[in-house]
Order: sequence, then C-alpha cells, then structure tokens
Amino acid sequence: MKELLSLRFSRAVETYERWAIPQLESARFLVKLTEPAGRVLDLGCGTGFVSRFLPPECDPFGVDISYRMLKAYLREFPGGVLADAERLPFRDRSFDFVLSNFSLHWTDLDRSLPEALRVARRGVGIALPVSGSLRTLGFPFPSPEEILSRVGERSSFHLLREIEIPFRGWDLVRFFHYTGSSINPTRRRLLTRGEIEELLNSAERFTFRVLFLSVRVI
Repeated sequence: MKELLSLRFSRAVETYERWAIPQLESARFLVKLTEPAGRVLDLGCGTGFVSRFLPPECDPFGVDISYRMLKAYLREFPGGVLADAERLPFRDRSFDFVLSNFSLHWTDLDRSLPEALRVARRGVGIALPVSGSLRTLGFPFPSPEEILSRVGERSSFHLLREIEIPFRGWDLVRFFHYTGSSINPTRRRLLTRGEIEELLNSAERFTFRVLFLSVRVI
C-alpha cells in the first residue's frame, strides 16, 4: 500500500499545486491555530503547503514518503528527508513542533501519532479528514473519536471544519486524479467507473470534514 501511495503522489507532483485547494486551505488554518515556533517538522510535507505558511522565524524541515514530492519541497526549502511517518529517523524531541496536514489518514495512526509525539518538544498539530468526508464514496476515514482516544488528555484543543472541494463534473474527477488522492485504502484501488459516473452526475457538493487537533507534549 505504501508503495502505491508513493507512486500515486509522485505522479501527481506536477499537478498537485494547482488542484489541491482544500489541502492548501487546511494548511493555512492549521498553522494559524497552532502558532508554531522554532524548528518545525512538516510531516507528510508534499510540495510544502504547511512550510509556506510558517512565520519567517521558523526553521522548517520536511518529511515525505514520495521522492518526487520531497524533491519539489527541497526546491523551496533547505531541509528534508525521504521517510515513513510510522518510523521517523530522528532522535526524541528533535523538533519544537510537528505539523501534519492531510497525510496521517494514509498511515497506521497507532504508529504515526506516537512517532510525531516522540520527536516533538513542545507540541503537535494535526489536520486530517475524518468520517463524514466524501460521504457517498465510501472512503474509510477515521472518526474524530478514534483519533482523540489515541491522544487522551494531551489534546489542548480540537475542532471540526467542513472544507469544500470547489470542483464539479470532470474537474472533480481531475481533482482526485491530479492530487494523488483517488485511492480507496480499504480496496487498494482507484475510483471505479461507477464511482466516476457518480462524481460526474452528482448535484452534491463534496466536502472534507477536517479535524484540527493540537496536542501537548508531556
């Protein structure tokens, strides 16, 4: 599955910037809510949406599982490494903050969340789509309760926000294709013809229901 994800996101690198509008909005909101400072790990950095919104005094460092996404990130930012969020190659408390936007739902949260907390000194900020997103397509997003139960009392705040995908018809199909997000992890395949027809014919506005979460490091 990880190899498939890496391949899909690598293929999408040239089109991601234009089409990933919900992800961009989420990154902006995540940074505003968490107010990071110091050395910041951009976990699942993609092309660098989170790092772009950081205050100028921050020192960003990117991690991604896709080589081509990381290569695009490094054209703009000085530091990054190809790595798996479930096995981060850093010592404990290596970063002041860890921020992850629209990436941890692709991982085993029982592994990636503890890793994010392990390498952070001050806090972890997370934005990820949860159940209720893309309602008719059957994507297996985790529930907010599942995520909050994993962090327990360390959560300093959380909120849910609906972020609309601003495309219809074929542009909606292109959004899933050009952002690398057309994989349904439960079936390990791309959208079917029936699902594509549903996207084309639907009058529904598709949205991501995004959980924004700030976690204290104890």
